[in-house]
Amino acid sequence: MDRATLARVFMYGKIVDIGCGDALYLWGGNPPKNVTCVDIDQFKHTHVIAEASKLPFKDKTFDTALLLEILEHVDDVEKVLKEALRVSNIAIVSYPNETYDECKTRRPDINEAIDRIYGIIKPYREGDLGFKAHYHWKSRERIDQDINTLRKLCNKEYKLDYGIYDGWGFVCGGAKK
Repeated sequence: MDRATLARVFMYGKIVDIGCGDALYLWGGNPPKNVTCVDIDQFKHTHVIAEASKLPFKDKTFDTALLLEILEHVDDVEKVLKEALRVSNIAIVSYPNETYDECKTRRPDINEAIDRIYGIIKPYREGDLGFKAHYHWKSRERIDQDINTLRKLCNKEYKLDYGIYDGWGFVCGGAKK
């Protein structure tokens, strides 16, 4: 399963896309009216600029929270997931299984490619600046720690296929498994 399929199978109702980015992958850059886009960066479709750990919404404002390709960017996965569940009934999570070194092996030009696309400072591994002062990749140890946290807090786990590497998908909320 890929992350778009995971989202489409489980999302419903009023949706908050936390860490929406450019919204190209899931929404083709044009999210539907039932979606509120939140990011720390401003994109043409961003409705709210906020950190994922401090969402400016009342409890249970949304039916579904999307955390697609965001938790690998944050320090406290549990805090962000709990915040997403505070503002929604369920949270759908995708998390890629790739460290910086693994990406660099697969794609030696990754730093130059990111510079061309985003114009940000290199390098992009844990502890370094970039993407508004948060890192893009975590160490294997941190990835494992995050996945174990998600396994404790979520109801359903899925293996995701990214084409060139794999990852995890989770559906969180309601009764724990």
